Amino acid sequence: MASESPFADDSTFCLKRSGRERWGQPAASLEGMDLSHASDLLGQILERTRLRGQLYCRTVARAPWGLRFAPTASAALHLILAGSCHLTQGRDTVALGPGDVVLLPRGDGHAVADSPRSPKLRVEEWLATRGEGASSYVLGGAGVESRVLCGFFSFDEPGAHPVLRLLPERVHLRGASEDARALLPTVSLLEREYERGERGSSIIVSRLLDILLVQVLRAWADAQPPGGAGWLGALGDRTLASALGWMHAEPGRSWTVSELARRSGTSRATLARRFSSEVGVAPHEYLTRLRMQEAAHALRDGQDGLAAIAGRVGYESEFAFNRAFRREMGVPPGEYRRKAREG
Repeated sequence: MASESPFADDSTFCLKRSGRERWGQPAASLEGMDLSHASDLLGQILERTRLRGQLYCRTVARAPWGLRFAPTASAALHLILAGSCHLTQGRDTVALGPGDVVLLPRGDGHAVADSPRSPKLRVEEWLATRGEGASSYVLGGAGVESRVLCGFFSFDEPGAHPVLRLLPERVHLRGASEDARALLPTVSLLEREYERGERGSSIIVSRLLDILLVQVLRAWADAQPPGGAGWLGALGDRTLASALGWMHAEPGRSWTVSELARRSGTSRATLARRFSSEVGVAPHEYLTRLRMQEAAHALRDGQDGLAAIAGRVGYESEFAFNRAFRREMGVPPGEYRRKAREG
C-alpha cells in the first residue's frame, strides 16, 4: 500500500526509474541543469500560478480626499508618486510619503486618504466617475496635491498564493530607503506607460507590475532574519536552493532527504535541520505542498484523469492523493477542477 508521505524511507535509496535514468544518477531530462542556481525558481512559481498585476488607477488627489478598497482575494499595491497620505488597515493607520511602496498580500479591506478623518469614496465609484482614459480627473477638493498609483495582483487558484502567504499583512518600503529608491526606474516606466495608454500598454503595465512585485519580494526577503522569509529567503542559500531546485524540477520523484542532501553537497542531518529552520517546514511537507500545486495546475489546465495526475505527482494510490489534495487545497480534486472550469 502506498504511503501518503512524499518521501521514501531513507533506509533505502528509492527513486522512480524511467528512460535512461540509473541508480544514483539524475534523469536525462535534468542533465546540464544548474539546479544549485535557483534564482529563477521564484519566476517559475509566479509564472506557473499565473500571478498577474493590474492597475486600478493613477489618481491625482487634492485634500480632502479618500479612497476605500473592499476586501478581495487579490493582493493590493499602492505607490505614492508625490505628496503624502495615510493608509488605514483595520485598526492601523500608517503615514505614507513620496516614493513609499505598500503591498497588502492578504487583500484586506483598507483605505487611502489625505487624512484618516477625510470622507472616503469607494474605488469602484471613483473609477466609474472618471470613465475610460480620464487620467486628468482630480479626486477630492482644492488642497495639497498627491499622486498615487493603485494596483492589484490576482491569480487563478483559490486560497493563499504560495508566495504571498509567506508575507506579513503589510509590506512597507519607505521612499527614503535604498530598497524603495531601487524601484524608481520601474515605477517611472509604469507611470509613463499608464499615462500614454498607447497600443499594447495594458500588457506592458501588467509586466512592469510583475517586475515591481519581484523587486518588492526581494527587498522584503533580504531584510528578514534567518528563517524569517521561508523558502523565498532560502533561495539565497546555495545548498537550500539546490534542494529546492531538485524538488521543483521533478516533484513526482520519490525523493529521500538523503538523496537531496547528496545532490546538494551536504549531509542528511544538516539539510533537514537547515531546511526546517530556513524554509519553515520540513522537506516532506514542502514537497507535499509543491505536489498539490502541480496537481492543481494539471486539474485546471489539463485533460488527464485523477489517477494519471496522482501518479504524475508521486502518488500510486488515488485515494491517498485525494486525501492529501483536500487537506492542502480545502476541496477534493474533482470539485477543484469543476470550480476552476466554471470560473
